[in-house]
Amino acid sequence: MTDNEALVRKMVDCYCRMDADGLGPLLHPDARHSAPGSDFGTDLTSRPAVVDYFRKNVFPSFDKVNFEIVFLWEDREHDVVVGEWRSHIWPKTGKEYGNTGAFAIEIKNGSIYWVREYFDTEKAHQNVN
Repeated sequence: MTDNEALVRKMVDCYCRMDADGLGPLLHPDARHSAPGSDFGTDLTSRPAVVDYFRKNVFPSFDKVNFEIVFLWEDREHDVVVGEWRSHIWPKTGKEYGNTGAFAIEIKNGSIYWVREYFDTEKAHQNVN
């Protein structure tokens, strides 16, 4: 496993533990997070903004989150890791559900610089709200 792949796995582990503070050390100071169509509305820039987004908006909406990495691909020339995932999620709404998606994660200077997250946002909207 490469350092970049290990970094992405640590990020996913923080998601599973709903550990916003644990994300901080993994993120570049100018970190970005985008999730087009998400109910949480993300196009964030800066480590504090990303950590606060998870701490205040995302994790409080769930009782439990489980992400499983299905595949990881790394483009070493461009310092990008693409991960396909599936999740099982327990929102506070009581509408337990699963989803699938992918991350395209740009790494800069050994830190997560930009997470682009793509998933079935309509399915999430039906179950999280």
